[in-house]
Amino acid sequence: MSKESDKLYSTLENEALICGRCGYCRSACPVYRVVGWESAAPRGKISMARDIFSKKQTSPITDDFVKRLSQCTLCGACANECSTSIDTRKLWLDLRRRIASLGKEPKAYDAIRDNLLANKNITTFNNDDRLEWAQDLDDPEALEPRAGAEVCYFVGCVSAFFPQAAQIPLAVAEILTEAEVDFTTMGGEEWCCGFPLIGSGFVDDSEQFIKHNVEKIKELGIHTLIASCASCYHVWKHDSEQALAGYELEVLHTTEYLARLIKEGKIELNELDEVVTYHDPCDLGRNSGIYDAPREIITSIPGIQFVEMQHHHESSLCCGGGGNLQSVDADVAAKIARLRAEEIKATGATIIVSACQQCEQMLTTAVREGKLPVKVMDLSQLILEAMG
Repeated sequence: MSKESDKLYSTLENEALICGRCGYCRSACPVYRVVGWESAAPRGKISMARDIFSKKQTSPITDDFVKRLSQCTLCGACANECSTSIDTRKLWLDLRRRIASLGKEPKAYDAIRDNLLANKNITTFNNDDRLEWAQDLDDPEALEPRAGAEVCYFVGCVSAFFPQAAQIPLAVAEILTEAEVDFTTMGGEEWCCGFPLIGSGFVDDSEQFIKHNVEKIKELGIHTLIASCASCYHVWKHDSEQALAGYELEVLHTTEYLARLIKEGKIELNELDEVVTYHDPCDLGRNSGIYDAPREIITSIPGIQFVEMQHHHESSLCCGGGGNLQSVDADVAAKIARLRAEEIKATGATIIVSACQQCEQMLTTAVREGKLPVKVMDLSQLILEAMG
């Protein structure tokens, strides 16, 4: 079950008063582990927020506070450890919304917002080119939007526009085609899911993206949607309820859907002689409660030796790429990824798989920097290799 459903959040002021300053969150925070200052720890930021947003407002909103608030991957580790059950992820989002409403947000967030409003995706490319990656398929035109399909694959900005990540939708499309799944995409009508705006505090702006995508799904008559991006999945699963307004839509991460196809015998897997470890994406695991499907896929492949890292499931360490952290402090994001690379190295794995293109990007860079003899893959790519 998602942490979002079992923790209640009232207001920033109330939650800040509940904080017992026990410090459990500090030991779990990946940013604190690499920065080391109390002001970078969750309890430190909550303490500053209490002083700023209390009725007395004893402290001003400083640039240093805004910087510390942006140095967060929204990974949810602090919420998982909180002894007083504060939904700190919602608290950070609330804080970012307030900061943005006062015009105090980092300039990098403004750049994200302006670009998304102009291009409907996180790049500067024309949104009509979202299916450019599909040109490597035998029949790329088959992925053009089609009403009445059984499944819609929501590709996501990173996979659609970044060449390195394009291998993920290619793998998903090939698997679905081989399994004879009746699927389509939204093509150029797919807009960014809205998460970069939510994570920057521009929640109102994100609503137009969510509403647009929902309306297009309704127009296509789609009732099952799958997403390979953990953040896209999280937005569709947790932030789109109001826009869906009772419309029946099954939202699945690709790992859930592909695990289903494997159980139904629609995907045949051959033996792979590999040692595999798995990295839980924060928005899929800790923030959405999806842990079993990815592991079921890995262990269903004959010949694979599966080994867990030191931190996994609820205690999994973030890759460093979440929460728009790269846009404001790429150095801190990279340091967090290096921590994860050390855990990968300790497993002796030959392959590290994840289920999020951002995680794959961050881990690929960290593994290369560490010169580790490890292949970084998305689970869809691992499945395709086992089918070959």
